[in-house]
Amino acid sequence: MAEKRYRIVFKGELAYGFQLEEVRTNIKGLCKYNDVTLDRFFSEHPVTLKDNLSHDLANKYKKALDQTGAVCMIEEMPAVETKSAPAAKVDTLECPNCGTEQDKGLTCVHCGIAFAGYRKTQERQAPAEKTRPAATSPRRTEPPPDASLVSRVAAYFAKHPEQAFILKAFLVIAGIIFISKYLTGLLGLLILLFPVLFLIYVRFEATSTDRSPTEVLAQHITFMPVMYAEGERKKEGVAWVTYSIIVVNVLIFYGFKLNVDANIIFNHLIFIPLEPNIFNVPCSLITSIFLHSDGGHLWGNMLFLWAIGTVLEKRIGWQKFLAFYFIAGIAANLMAALVAFLFFGTATHGLGASGAIAGAMGLFAIRCYFKSMVFPLPILGIFSLILPVSLKVRLNSLVIIGLFFLADLSGGIGQLNGEQTSNIGHWAHIGGMISGIILGTMFKLSEGAVEERHQEIGSQALSKGGDLFQAEESLRLALQKNPDNVETMILLARLLSKFGPTEEGESLFSKGMDLLSKTRPKEAAENFKEYYGTYLKGTDPETMLRLVSCYRQQKDNEWATRCLELLTDDSATPPAIREKAMFQCARQMESIGNMDTALHYYRQFVEVFPESPLHAKALARINPS
Repeated sequence: MAEKRYRIVFKGELAYGFQLEEVRTNIKGLCKYNDVTLDRFFSEHPVTLKDNLSHDLANKYKKALDQTGAVCMIEEMPAVETKSAPAAKVDTLECPNCGTEQDKGLTCVHCGIAFAGYRKTQERQAPAEKTRPAATSPRRTEPPPDASLVSRVAAYFAKHPEQAFILKAFLVIAGIIFISKYLTGLLGLLILLFPVLFLIYVRFEATSTDRSPTEVLAQHITFMPVMYAEGERKKEGVAWVTYSIIVVNVLIFYGFKLNVDANIIFNHLIFIPLEPNIFNVPCSLITSIFLHSDGGHLWGNMLFLWAIGTVLEKRIGWQKFLAFYFIAGIAANLMAALVAFLFFGTATHGLGASGAIAGAMGLFAIRCYFKSMVFPLPILGIFSLILPVSLKVRLNSLVIIGLFFLADLSGGIGQLNGEQTSNIGHWAHIGGMISGIILGTMFKLSEGAVEERHQEIGSQALSKGGDLFQAEESLRLALQKNPDNVETMILLARLLSKFGPTEEGESLFSKGMDLLSKTRPKEAAENFKEYYGTYLKGTDPETMLRLVSCYRQQKDNEWATRCLELLTDDSATPPAIREKAMFQCARQMESIGNMDTALHYYRQFVEVFPESPLHAKALARINPS
């Protein structure tokens, strides 16, 4: 005899005390429906939400839906007679994702996708694709033996995305140099026409993305008057060492300007001192890094240090950053002295933090090569001094660092052949940058960069829309680099669960929430809400207990209760955890005034755990004296 199967049906009835908009919002949050699916949910009755369910699973779905205010019914599905002729198909459809034929409903009974959301995403991202290829199917193939050189090069860079990314940056550098040298007239014309071209772009982008021009314009406007790295998150921490170095430089500059004789600085503190001796020469390798000739020299260096250092320090740690900063500063001074001695036979005298900052730029090129830097371009002319509204000009950091290196190399060569007579320490900059690149390579900082870049690709595809296949591939690569990266784990879980529950998505969510619950429980609690909305069940019992504590600290009784109920109602929960959860669940129900349910759990506790130390307390709550 076939096992009885059940369906969840909504007939348009709302629970007492709930308003339509409230229920609509709750359903949207629980089921992740878009507006089109929601409109159908509340206009076509009856609507089958899920079918072909076991009775236990149907009860779980109904329990979750009841909390939204939508009154849903569990209906037994008619038994299918295997020997009878097949009945005519009435109101059926085929899942566009897995191909399962089923009764008409909002979600697939096999793979769990929401039909309307799936079709909308497919139309936007890959109209020609009807199904998702298997995760194991290769996306790239080797070129045939007789393929052309272009095909082989394309295939190579397709297999090596990091090299392709770096090559693009070098090509941009070459393009900028070519335009600045040979197409200056065209460049001037583009600058004159830029406002008109930009407004045309804004209008086109707004039309193509169905947004208002104001929204598009807001993405390209900044009130930050200096260069900065795009996409930095505040939760990553504060770069205390970078800020401390800036403060020390400022205090030394203005303090020395007020109270210290300039002769002391030049005779003993710059590198190489004018009055060198066995003590001040080695000391000046460090002291010269904190000295500046004037305010412009100081603040120009400090702005660059802020833009580069705050990003870099968060990623490599303050200890490495501080050590590398001084090493690069020393290397910069030695490089300048060596070049001066070899080519001019004299000692050089230099000061400034730019050599150490160039070292930080070299480290940045290794660890943060994927980051975009934003240059503010004032659009109000002289009025920008009053209202600093600027246009965001985005350039990859490799392009910026590469242009700086080439400018220093050109200037340094010019100093050697006498074409330049400036006091800029080009060779100090080159020495610092090379030392930073060497240090970054020695300490394998590029591995963290590759991981973070691919994590960002996945994150942006999920939040802003993009190639989900590429996003999955990138997230898997990042997770392969660091299997314990919680952020990547959760991102991949979201991606794999985007169209419905999957076994791998559930596993990644569970592992990620377990790790987060031990270190960042608030994030774990938020992720559990998202997880539950898709999977409608609990996760690892120990993780659930930690989540209960977090929800209680946040005074979120609803989710604390839900976690406790999931632990209590699941007979597979380990006895020790279930005992604790059941008693806490009863106490939780009592605290929110739901005495009937509290007594139910107290009685269940007494029955299931007669040997528990809490047995007497439970009895006392059932039969108060």
